[in-house]
Amino acid sequence: MQANEISIYEDYKAFVKENDEFISTLIKNNSKTIQRFTHVIKVVQHLYDLHNVKELSSDEEVFFETGFDFIYDQIHILQSIFEIKYNKDYKELEKNSLAINLLLYINEFKGEALDLGIQNKAFKKLLDLEAKVDKAIDEKTNIPEEYFQLLNDIVDELFENEDVSLVTDIFYEIATEYDLVEENETDFNDLMTNQIEFNRNKK
Repeated sequence: MQANEISIYEDYKAFVKENDEFISTLIKNNSKTIQRFTHVIKVVQHLYDLHNVKELSSDEEVFFETGFDFIYDQIHILQSIFEIKYNKDYKELEKNSLAINLLLYINEFKGEALDLGIQNKAFKKLLDLEAKVDKAIDEKTNIPEEYFQLLNDIVDELFENEDVSLVTDIFYEIATEYDLVEENETDFNDLMTNQIEFNRNKK
């Protein structure tokens, strides 16, 4: 167990060092592409700092591993878009932040579905929507507002018999418990949720 702990913390340290310039620039510019998971970053960094002074609880170890895995995936997607599709142009990245965030949400729901072994008709619809959003990002065009309601409908159908919570929502609550949320700070996911109008938990 101790070896695994050392490994994951060293992996995180190396990841931060390797991606420091990219992540720091996004945070410094208050980029909307990273706002949806800044609380995940805050919690993971807090736990990384904490592990240097004391042993983490089993729950905290799970939080760290889950959060780090999530950050790794999200940054990998963002960097691919930034470097390959937008030729390292931060302005273009930000200009298309709405579509990029929708793609990140789709990716998160896709991961949840795969973890639960769900690959039904709704999953196929999710993949189709992902392809459309990906195309809009490639072409640097605006996405129709209807895509948000479409995602809502797909998610309702996809997780009809499941209780699914977004990693970003969970980590916002964890960040609040650790007093990492600044006063009057708005949860970016609340803004996106209002637009996407998720109601799967209201059934």
